[in-house]
Amino acid sequence: MFRFLGSQLKAYKNASTSKLSYSTVVNKTPKINVMEHVSKQQVEKANTDGRRELFSRNNPNGIKPGSIVMVETLNGPNETTTSTFMGVCIAIRRKGIDTNFTLRNIVMRIGVEQRYNLYSPLLKSIKVMQKPNEVKFRRAKLYYLRDQPGKAFQSLQGLWKQEQLDKAKK
Repeated sequence: MFRFLGSQLKAYKNASTSKLSYSTVVNKTPKINVMEHVSKQQVEKANTDGRRELFSRNNPNGIKPGSIVMVETLNGPNETTTSTFMGVCIAIRRKGIDTNFTLRNIVMRIGVEQRYNLYSPLLKSIKVMQKPNEVKFRRAKLYYLRDQPGKAFQSLQGLWKQEQLDKAKK
């Protein structure tokens, strides 16, 4: 450490004849936030199929709150069976590797919410069924839909039936 400071002092003495100041010599060393760097590495490692772009704020075709999304998940780490859930995206929490999103649907007249971690290895596929163009939502978190069940959930059953018919044809 002292050797490094000595080299800075030599650079300062040499720079005193030029227009450089001591502060510019000291501030030349780049500051690296270690946690930010590790988080970016984890996201790059987990982003195998382009999920980050799907939930990016800058992507106009990405998932926004109000989108109707169908998620297929594996039931367990060693199982091949899957379960499917379709709902309205009511919240997206962007926190690097801990990014998650919440889907809400009404099943047998009971409101059901599921929260999924975006980079979970149990998440098999994410499919956007409908964009929020028809009903314009002006909030980032649509928690108020819990109190207004008829507002966004009417078209879900029709989309679900259409998806099941498409699967049966294949």
